[in-house]
Amino acid sequence: MGSSQTPNKPLCFHPTTKGFQIQLDAACRTANRTGTFCDGIVFSNRPVQLDEKVVLQVLSTHSRWDGGLRVGFTSLNPSQMIPKDLPRFVCPPLVLQGQTWAHLLPTACVGQGTVVCFWVNRRGRVFFSINNEPCSLLFKGVPVEGPLWAVMDIYGQTKAVQLLEPSASTFITQTYMSSMEKCIICYAHMANTLLYPCGHTDCCYGCVQRMLATGAQCPICRQNIKDVVRISP
Repeated sequence: MGSSQTPNKPLCFHPTTKGFQIQLDAACRTANRTGTFCDGIVFSNRPVQLDEKVVLQVLSTHSRWDGGLRVGFTSLNPSQMIPKDLPRFVCPPLVLQGQTWAHLLPTACVGQGTVVCFWVNRRGRVFFSINNEPCSLLFKGVPVEGPLWAVMDIYGQTKAVQLLEPSASTFITQTYMSSMEKCIICYAHMANTLLYPCGHTDCCYGCVQRMLATGAQCPICRQNIKDVVRISP
């Protein structure tokens, strides 16, 4: 089972189980897709911990293709997979095989130089952040009872990515801490929720629950609330 403890082994790309078009550098920190728009699946070299941030920077892009990065997690051990049997895409072929959960990132993640951070929490919810902005929910429903490896599909416009050190994602914690102000509805409790899909973090859990009981909208942008994530006790 995953934990929030910092693992000893640095996070790299798995050295052998990868898409046909992927070339890795000697440190297995940079992955480059050499041709076509697919066959770019890569995995982490070890299981990731719950709440451990996977941080990627887009190094190069190609305007000839459409679409971009797909990211997620798998309970399949890459070391026990046969590379030549990998499908050409993560979504949907690998996902449909079972034990893999992944999703397309927004088009804003395609640009060269973009830094993307993603992780899975203890409730099986996958979050992401782009270029130090507040995080958003990407998808949910990942089983967290066993080990999980990160899976990435260097697809479409995305040509090459580099894994960065986890310290590059410390802004996530800082963003949460700085946002813990009073709820804008009751002004009595700390704002401790993330509203989905808009991503606003201005209300306490109690007030959001009361809003959901009446099918309310986000008090900031008036977008319909589909889900709520509690980001602080």
